[in-house]
Amino acid sequence: MILIDAEGLAGHRPGRVLFEDLDVTLTDGDRLAVVGVNGTGKSTLLGVLAGTIEPESGQVRRGRAVEVEVLDQDPRLQGSTLREALHAGMGHEAWEVESIADRLGLGGELDTAVAELSGGQLKRAALARALVSDAGVLVLDEPTNHLDIDAIDWLEDHLAARSGALLMVTHDRHFLDRVCTRILELDRGKAHFHEGGYASYLEARSQRAAAAESAEARRANLARRELAWLRRGAPARTSKAKARITRATELVDHRPDVDVRAGDLPLHSVTPRLGDRVIELHGVRHAFR
Repeated sequence: MILIDAEGLAGHRPGRVLFEDLDVTLTDGDRLAVVGVNGTGKSTLLGVLAGTIEPESGQVRRGRAVEVEVLDQDPRLQGSTLREALHAGMGHEAWEVESIADRLGLGGELDTAVAELSGGQLKRAALARALVSDAGVLVLDEPTNHLDIDAIDWLEDHLAARSGALLMVTHDRHFLDRVCTRILELDRGKAHFHEGGYASYLEARSQRAAAAESAEARRANLARRELAWLRRGAPARTSKAKARITRATELVDHRPDVDVRAGDLPLHSVTPRLGDRVIELHGVRHAFR
């Protein structure tokens, strides 16, 4: 069943294109991750598909009675304490959201005032509330931020078993492999879809880079020949000669797109799978004698 169907979407920033003429369809059971270097429009696209941002052009249609639950990068919580914020509007799910919060490392913070919570704690609390939802589409913007490895492992299992559809931004390649079925890459104003997880993304990206390199080699060879023709003093009296001069000039002046290096895409492929918490100590003692 189609849950979200978008056609002809476009997004821009001053002087550059984020994406344009983009079609996206999300069906029941889809696990779609949006990846790209910082500033390519990932969060903007999520907002457009979720309905929190109006598209500059195109349209987004949602299935009848399809609910969308969104986890933003900067969530807001209601309530004086974390416990109240977790329970607000939850009804019979209150026990479940508290249990999920404990899985996400918030078990000992339930009576902490919301005003005293860190940004990471607020994000984990909002994630717990989002995971309780039975909405048909769950939209998560970097859900593994601020989580330790145990919490990430639990979240992977939880999302993999969840029904409905998942749309998210993540920089964790392990998360991509374990949870996602498709990847949408935003790169210099263009969108590329990859079926499968991180491995299929790398393979398709490599093939695209090889094809671009081959096309550039052909262009460079042709440009050298045309440049030599121009330097010999190309005649410009006929319309045919003028057209060839125009094409030759375009070939010589063309500047190929510089392919995004693998290291530019901020996926955690080499570094350990950690959130902001790098070191955690328990029962540590130190003394001098």
